[in-house]
Amino acid sequence: MLTKQYLIAETNNFFELFWKPVNGQPPQWSEPWYFDGSIPNKDKRGCYVLFREKEIIYIGVGLGKSFGQYQGSGLGDRLKRYWKVDKNKSGKKYKPTEDWNELTSIMTIGFNEENYPLAAALEIYLINKLNPSRNLQHK
Repeated sequence: MLTKQYLIAETNNFFELFWKPVNGQPPQWSEPWYFDGSIPNKDKRGCYVLFREKEIIYIGVGLGKSFGQYQGSGLGDRLKRYWKVDKNKSGKKYKPTEDWNELTSIMTIGFNEENYPLAAALEIYLINKLNPSRNLQHK
């Protein structure tokens, strides 16, 4: 089963290969978001991982077509495709969309503006290494 531990290990391998020390410390994965409160790194560009319980089922990237006050907020713009407002008031403000109803949490990694192009490379690298069940490209 693909878990958070594999994700972090492969991300660390990626940064060992491609991160330059002059850029400072590489970004880190957020704690899981369980459809309550604000999405971590919503104001940045980067990668995200969708979980069913503890299993990674999808890896994606949010580089952003956002503009105006949301420019550079690729993750927040991209992730809104996976959740909706919970009108049943089941205790949480959001819930997964019908197409992704098996989702239980989301993790993100946000890059600063000068390094965000590496997010696209990280996405491809992780899909290649981890091969999540719902990713169809880059296999």
